Amino acid sequence: MRLTMRVALLAAVAAVAACNKSDPVDPTIPAKMLMVDGEPQTGSAGADAVAPLRVRIVNLAGDPVAGIQVDWEVTQGGGTVSNPHQQTSSEGISSVTFTYGTAGAQVITATYPGLTGSPQTFHLTATPVSGGGGGGL
Repeated sequence: MRLTMRVALLAAVAAVAACNKSDPVDPTIPAKMLMVDGEPQTGSAGADAVAPLRVRIVNLAGDPVAGIQVDWEVTQGGGTVSNPHQQTSSEGISSVTFTYGTAGAQVITATYPGLTGSPQTFHLTATPVSGGGGGGL
């Protein structure tokens, strides 16, 4: 009888321990991409955008995932990003600086294949460079 009670007690403790897991998912597996900030912005053609473009990668529990390579691509406007392949930080953030291309619409995407919310698309606007006037002989 005493052995049966011990087995039952151990089984109950194991069941309670299993129920008390705070994160039943693997915290290193990315599940979703979220836009953090970076739009809307407007700036002069050829200038750097004031704020960086940022996305966050999280797991199924909504916790940040570090070390995930996000691919950044300018798809319209001819601008450039500071790094086309930027890993996420310990906060799950991938961030790039954008330099405006020609005047008009600027479209930049952040992609990690297979994630919900990927790609994230940023829409910015480049204004024409104003003429300096002046100078002359």
